Amino acid sequence: MRDEISICLPKGDAMKPLAEYLEKLRFPVKEYHSKNRTYRPEVTDLGERVRAKIMAEKDVAIQVAVENYDIGFCGTDWIEEHTVRYRAAKLHVFRQFGLNKKNLYACTGLNGDFQSVEDLQTAQDFVTIVSEYPNLAENFAIQNKLKKFKIFSAWGSVEGYPPEHADVVLLAAYDKDMLEGMGLHIVSCELESELSMIVNRKRFADKDLSPVLNFFSDTEIINDRNS
Repeated sequence: MRDEISICLPKGDAMKPLAEYLEKLRFPVKEYHSKNRTYRPEVTDLGERVRAKIMAEKDVAIQVAVENYDIGFCGTDWIEEHTVRYRAAKLHVFRQFGLNKKNLYACTGLNGDFQSVEDLQTAQDFVTIVSEYPNLAENFAIQNKLKKFKIFSAWGSVEGYPPEHADVVLLAAYDKDMLEGMGLHIVSCELESELSMIVNRKRFADKDLSPVLNFFSDTEIINDRNS
């Protein structure tokens, strides 16, 4: 339905802080919590039909960019992971909440051969990088002018790869001091991330999203299709 407003909500670490924030705003979403038994929570009392779905946080930016959803909530890290490769992605960061803050670090093994970006730049063999963020990992290699590199995508627990199975891992952490306990050495902080609200640019221009966006805007949005 063209007039239906679609929202994607993250599961995982972002769920609890976002659920608490939505409750404070009195945003009328039901069954959005860690014990829910459905991926399709109900949104009521907005006067228009709103469709919501819970999905992996890493998928939110993609789904909004390709117009499967109008609005989404995810961390800056996943927004950058998508837009660093697809620079023409139709994503607009509508609001940042200062919640679920974390940093994205490039790390090597604590006792490995590489202890700095300069060490990686002078490596004669391929530098192997493992990450949940393959696009940002490739960007790290290119921006730092690594001579030869290989990128391997992994889902979670990348901290266990160095030094035997990877030279570098790119991973998010809430506390950098924990990384040393994982046997990792930080060579750079690549990104600061926080929970954000994103909107598809095209849908924002040609569709009335105000029933939802007004909850998150400092000023009321009424039928603003030309912004």
